[in-house]
Amino acid sequence: MAEGTQSFDRAVGLLDIVSRNNREGVAFADLLTSAGLTRPTARRLLMALVKHGFVEQDADSKRYFLGPKVYDLALLVLPSFDFREIYQPSLTRLVEDTGDTVFLNRVVSDDMVCIARESGSFPVKAFILDLGVQRPMGLGASGIAVLAAMEPAKAEAILARNEERVAALGGDVRAAAEVVAASRERGYVSRDVPGLGTRTIAMALHDSAGKPFASLSVSTIRDRMQGEHLEAVVTALGEEVARIREKLSRLRPQHTG
Repeated sequence: MAEGTQSFDRAVGLLDIVSRNNREGVAFADLLTSAGLTRPTARRLLMALVKHGFVEQDADSKRYFLGPKVYDLALLVLPSFDFREIYQPSLTRLVEDTGDTVFLNRVVSDDMVCIARESGSFPVKAFILDLGVQRPMGLGASGIAVLAAMEPAKAEAILARNEERVAALGGDVRAAAEVVAASRERGYVSRDVPGLGTRTIAMALHDSAGKPFASLSVSTIRDRMQGEHLEAVVTALGEEVARIREKLSRLRPQHTG
């Protein structure tokens, strides 16, 4: 077997071991035992996988998990996994229960992409996003919700990488970081767009391995999104997030975005 092919096969083997243990992560010693490689070889291949984003190491536990590149590639095979069947009932119920505009955004690297939007019966529509729009995390409620559901160090790293792009679009990552912190305590994101007079409530969705990969949000005019209506939206949103997570938990651990 050629050396290049052998290295590739060994790297794929390591990636497969990480994926099988992705829910809890895998320690380097266990990777070494399962792969049957020498320590220097395993370390070299693992660092290459980390460098290219296929694997990432948790800073606290030192265990290895699937990395963001896997999420990006998963988008390419999304048609073979009909995620719509999982989220569509929740979107329909939210629209009917709240009467407002409901959005679903997915993580793509350090960005969020709007993949679904439906409007309810309330006559004033909050079309703050168009389908297919891609924005850096730190700019809108959808990204803030995902950042708030991440480990703080990881969220801070994403905001640092996105600082220039967020600023170019009129945002401020320092202000976003404050909203992230407040959202962790509150359990949901509340984000206003003063120029439009709208308010969005958002919560993160977690994949079958427990990582935030998307967010579900409800938007309407600010004067409406308060008091009893706000409470009703938060309750309904929390119920649908729980329903989607329960459906995904039945699947074989795999990242969905």
